Amino acid sequence: MRDMPIYLAHDHTDRLEDLKRDHAAGVTGKILHMLVDAWIDAPTPEQYEASYFGYDGFVERAIEAVAKQLRHERENPEWLKIVRTIADLHDARAQGLFGLILGTEGGKLIGDSLSRLDAFYELGMRHIQFNWSMRNKISASQENELESDRPGLTSFGRSVVSRMNELGMVVDVSHSSPTAIADTLAETSRPILNSHSGSRDLAPKLQNLWDDQIRAMAANGGVIGIHFCSRLVLGVNDRQAEIADVVRQIRYVADVGGINVIALGPDFILGNPERDSLYIRNTSQGDISWTRGLESTAEIENIIGPLESDGFSEPEIEKILGGNLFGLFTEVLPA
Repeated sequence: MRDMPIYLAHDHTDRLEDLKRDHAAGVTGKILHMLVDAWIDAPTPEQYEASYFGYDGFVERAIEAVAKQLRHERENPEWLKIVRTIADLHDARAQGLFGLILGTEGGKLIGDSLSRLDAFYELGMRHIQFNWSMRNKISASQENELESDRPGLTSFGRSVVSRMNELGMVVDVSHSSPTAIADTLAETSRPILNSHSGSRDLAPKLQNLWDDQIRAMAANGGVIGIHFCSRLVLGVNDRQAEIADVVRQIRYVADVGGINVIALGPDFILGNPERDSLYIRNTSQGDISWTRGLESTAEIENIIGPLESDGFSEPEIEKILGGNLFGLFTEVLPA
């Protein structure tokens, strides 16, 4: 089982020691969400709030974040590789290198400029999740779901989908409104990703997906990363999820959409003392927790035994751990 590739669809841990831990734990690669559509570790709540509603500073922070990972790759070529092409993906796996896909949780860094999208592509970025918890110039977020006009992709957002398809970038609709997800599925010519989610029937949170959305993602050939954050797994706050709860989410989504739609999207973000306290204060998430026994990549293989006990076969587990996500990358990334 330990020879199975493990790819993570959603992770925020970005320090060199975090990447070393990932690699040592047997993780083959991950999408690193370097940024969020707000300055989550802003020094003051006022700066965080300004970033939540504004656009200032996002380009500068994005350039710094990319430069940090380029430096990590340059100084550690014996084990770390930024994945820019399908060939990079295959080479990293064949050589036992940790494959890092650079991405972002939210599209504020490109504003309303396709030229800026192209520029970040040239810097090595291969993924954009359109939204975090607010509307931007690409699309409406989950927070806009109940608005009377049911907003979705903007006209600029449609051009972003097309351009990302052309370039070979992963389109990610986690946190986007239901209409935006439907619009993206109608617009895209390639499989798309919902990097950290689950079943809304099991856990009634806006970020999770209804059964018809799960089936639509599967019909697209897309992939859904199952979240490890307790409140997304359970649908309630202030409770600690267990591994059995994550497996229950995986089983449900697989039964609705098929085994080929499943991936792991843990959304790890805690563990950096310099960032944690600011993030928790700024976002008012003092009650946030991750599934017990799956609280960092050091514990990622803890999910294998419970998946076996639930009746998943070895080929199915290989798809869940990373095979499906690897397949999406080979369909999307540039040759």
